[in-house]
Amino acid sequence: MSTVNNNKPIQLGTMNGWDMDNPPIEYANHLENCGNEYIYTFCLGKPGDTEKRTGRKYNVTVTKRGNCYNNHYCHDCGISYNIDSSG
Repeated sequence: MSTVNNNKPIQLGTMNGWDMDNPPIEYANHLENCGNEYIYTFCLGKPGDTEKRTGRKYNVTVTKRGNCYNNHYCHDCGISYNIDSSG
């Protein structure tokens, strides 16, 4: 797990402006190293037709900054980024 930056969050800017084929290295490290994995049952549409899948739960606080504008802060690694879903 990454070290928490107790001074100030590492601001990565707005996710909508990133090249998602090459996201910031801090964000890639966040996805790989932070949070906890868990196993869940996924329903495939027919009764009794399920499979086990692995998900990941992150220790992130989301702060609403407007109707379509949110800030995400990871408590594990200290990164902060914005998401603008206004279109």
